[in-house]
Amino acid sequence: MSTPILRTKDLSKAFGHKTSLFSRSHSFFASRSIDLDLAARERLGIVGESGSGKSTLGRLLLGLTPPTSGEIWFEGINHKDRTARDWLQFRIQTSLVQQNPLSALNPQMTVGKQVSEALLVHRIANRADAYKRVGAMFERVGLSATMMDRYPHQMSGGQRQRVVIARALILNPKLVVFDEAVSALDVSVQAQVVALLRELWQELNLAYVFITHDLRIVRHLVDRIAVMYLGRVVETGDIRSVYHWPRHPYTRALLASVPTMNPAVRNIVPPIKGELDVTKALHGCPFRSRCPFAIERCSSETPHLRPVGGQQVSCHRAEEFPQSITSPVAELREEIV
Repeated sequence: MSTPILRTKDLSKAFGHKTSLFSRSHSFFASRSIDLDLAARERLGIVGESGSGKSTLGRLLLGLTPPTSGEIWFEGINHKDRTARDWLQFRIQTSLVQQNPLSALNPQMTVGKQVSEALLVHRIANRADAYKRVGAMFERVGLSATMMDRYPHQMSGGQRQRVVIARALILNPKLVVFDEAVSALDVSVQAQVVALLRELWQELNLAYVFITHDLRIVRHLVDRIAVMYLGRVVETGDIRSVYHWPRHPYTRALLASVPTMNPAVRNIVPPIKGELDVTKALHGCPFRSRCPFAIERCSSETPHLRPVGGQQVSCHRAEEFPQSITSPVAELREEIV
């Protein structure tokens, strides 16, 4: 087995939290004890509700947020051991695509200049060569090179997202983190961007982490999936295995909440009741207050990831759940390509 391009061990990030002005600050974990491996050219999806810690994990992987504890290796080098030169090389080999392309772009600069900045800052090309490279990259992501002189407000949402993708790929990185990269786009533009990402992955020597809450989108874009809840990975495995037989109650609820294309079927009762409660993450199973299958053991003993079927699952009752769940999941299984 080849050495992973990216690896984490017991990765955690804690933030201070106060319930009122005069209360004592408490720590809560946006990411907790996360172990991940990512091979070269592998595609990993991180899914979960808002507040589950997905974006924090993405920033940790790219060294944009320092971890509270744990280790991160990229191409065999620990983030903690990196010199200034190592960090410079790391920035060239990795990039981030943010959720809102309008806020990610400078409104006072043309999009061509913004994409060329990385080439000039890292002294990879002079201005003339950078202009040619940016024009070629625009064509590669489905934009005309004539759009390089436009400002962000002169472009549509889909065009701006393509610009952000072009900027992320201009240095030929080995790892890209897509943080909700299509959630701000309408459905038709989402489909175009998804098709673009699939084409680019086939053409480039690229591994990526795709962060999203949309289980219909992620099935087209990843090989493996990790489901997060309150900072913990509660289930991970091959995308087909997880969709075919989800073993964690939270994963099952997320899949059951996906709107069905069958007009005869309607999701009347929400599969997941209640709200995220960070106090439940301190001990026991963090999902227990919302889980219809919780037992006494769930409140006293924290489940850890263990092999169940073809996945790794952190649930005391993972072996008890049947394969069949709701019809939307059956549709998703058929649509995975």
